[in-house]
Amino acid sequence: MEVENPLEAKEHLDHLAHGGHTAEGWTRYLAITTALIAVLAAVASLVAGNYANDAMLDKNEAVLAQAKASDQYSYYEDKGIKKNLAEYSFEATKNPARQSDAAQYARQQVAIKKVADADAAQVEEHNAAAEAHLEQHHHAALGVTFFQIAIALAAMSALLRRKSFWALSLILTAAGTVFFGQGFRS
Repeated sequence: MEVENPLEAKEHLDHLAHGGHTAEGWTRYLAITTALIAVLAAVASLVAGNYANDAMLDKNEAVLAQAKASDQYSYYEDKGIKKNLAEYSFEATKNPARQSDAAQYARQQVAIKKVADADAAQVEEHNAAAEAHLEQHHHAALGVTFFQIAIALAAMSALLRRKSFWALSLILTAAGTVFFGQGFRS
């Protein structure tokens, strides 16, 4: 090979040193798709984390509502004990003030029970929301896993120069996209 320009000779040697291959043809598409898969993995990872955070927040709200309901049920029981003592006192003394106290405690119990039942209902709502967010998290996390495996296969495809690994990478990307999409539908 006759070289007139030393710069061209260096470029030719560098080209040969790197296996004589250029980033032409399918390897260019391999690089582009791998970058896109990485973007999908990053987005899916953020969404999966967000779903997990939402599930934890809902669980915390359920615990708070459970504590409120428990407090209200204790308050309800307290009023019941006072009502029973007032009724017992009325039976023993026939004092009309004690009968009035017993009736007042009974009315208070009704109002307190409504609040306690509403708090208990919130527990169920928050627990259901937490379960739904956790289900969404699992689907998105499976999507992330498939995307990460697809990126690894794409890297192997580039190193081994085998299109079959790239094709498998694209198939796993499609599967990851399905799982990630199911996270939104759940």
